[in-house]
Amino acid sequence: MISRRGFLGASAVAVVGFDLFGHRWVTAAEAAAGPSFAKAPPLSGELAVDAAAREAVGTDLGNIVHRRPAAVLRPGSAADIAAMIRFCSAHGIPVSARGQAHTTYGQGLSTGLVIEMRHLNRIHRINDRFAEVDAGILWKDLAGAAYEQSPPLTPPVLTGYTGLSVGGTLSVGGVGGIVGGLRTGLQVDHVQELEVVTGAGVIERCSRQRKPDLFDAVLGGLGQCAVITKAVIQLVPAPQRARNFVLQYSDNAAFFRDLRLLIDRTQVDHVYAEFTAPDPEPVYKIHATAFYDAPATPDAAAILAGVSAVAVVEDTPYLDYVLTIDRLIDFLRETEDWDRLVKPWYDVWLSDSTIEQYLAELVPSLTPRDIGPYGAGLIYPQRRELTTRPAPRRPAPDGSSFVYVVDVNTVSSAPGPDPAFSAEMLERNKRLYARARRSYGAVLYPIGSVPFTEQDWRDHYGSAWPAFRAAKRRYDPAGVLTSGPGIFRRS
Repeated sequence: MISRRGFLGASAVAVVGFDLFGHRWVTAAEAAAGPSFAKAPPLSGELAVDAAAREAVGTDLGNIVHRRPAAVLRPGSAADIAAMIRFCSAHGIPVSARGQAHTTYGQGLSTGLVIEMRHLNRIHRINDRFAEVDAGILWKDLAGAAYEQSPPLTPPVLTGYTGLSVGGTLSVGGVGGIVGGLRTGLQVDHVQELEVVTGAGVIERCSRQRKPDLFDAVLGGLGQCAVITKAVIQLVPAPQRARNFVLQYSDNAAFFRDLRLLIDRTQVDHVYAEFTAPDPEPVYKIHATAFYDAPATPDAAAILAGVSAVAVVEDTPYLDYVLTIDRLIDFLRETEDWDRLVKPWYDVWLSDSTIEQYLAELVPSLTPRDIGPYGAGLIYPQRRELTTRPAPRRPAPDGSSFVYVVDVNTVSSAPGPDPAFSAEMLERNKRLYARARRSYGAVLYPIGSVPFTEQDWRDHYGSAWPAFRAAKRRYDPAGVLTSGPGIFRRS
């Protein structure tokens, strides 16, 4: 590891450059033997080339794709990232940024350099309107710090699992899994400004007013044009408590009738739904949440008027509610080796005009193996008019007010690699996506495990493809950034 702070211990190895012919990093001891190499830039952080460091970042949440990088950067600053990207761009070394690696099909993996963004994890400032944070900060940590303000604040949108990095979710979109969606848009809709490092190794600030083409290309841009290093994120007043109404169904039509009632209720602040494979009947659950400050309480009669199911009511402090899924994942980590389970997830956007028919077809076709003992089927409604950014791509407007993310979050029953199970579920995902796109106008939400060709990506971006390709050429001219999704062929 090379660092201005010196060696990190007896086993540390100093890296001095890159062997352009052997395509590997050169240590100080090897350099003394006289091979030709390009000198590595000085860093305030660390460049690790030991096997353990490289292996630790060789897979992601899915445990399907494995790529061990040649080196791992633990940056001390955005300047470290810029220096290494310039070096890699000059020598054709692929680069990927790694937040919490919560994609499931190798999107953030690399055979070249992996940047561990978790080492940039400071909250730089918070006021009553926004927070400026490093890209490696976790949403749960930002939510906790914002809630400690007086009065308490919160990000307007929070993913269901909040142990994700800010930079990671802003790179894909950031769906409101536990907070947001009905009234707020996506996480990318609430970013005021970004600091990024482009594929040319240049540190830039961008916003809707400053370099808007770069801003548009980075938010939801899957890491193709730049690495997010800081974000200025909107904050809003936080409620004290959350009252959650849980309703259960076995009938698709009754479920959707009540779901549409609840997402249009002004008293309801957030809704998501679950579904299971038939065993023997499918089970659908709606979670409808109203936030409030005591002594006022939600009007349950108004919220539940006309629904056909009996509600189970849960009432919790706001931060306890925000961390609901985190507690579940932490439990699975402790008891089921969650991080080593195989997760070939399937995630698509559907319009309100097609989702009911699609679920009526999809859910009866699923088996318990398609979801697994620790998996979930999930539905996240999103009011279309509140999604203001070009990406992520969503279904074409059709007059309906809502779009939905539908997830089949398949999880294996046992930890460790399972090539046969992975191959079976990848083939299933290809089949499900082809049918959903052709017959229901579905659009991929690219966090899951659906194999895509370059032509698939061009079809995915549609009319936005020329602008996205132009931004890639402008800001990553050597094409070194984030090759995992296979969107652009490296020349």
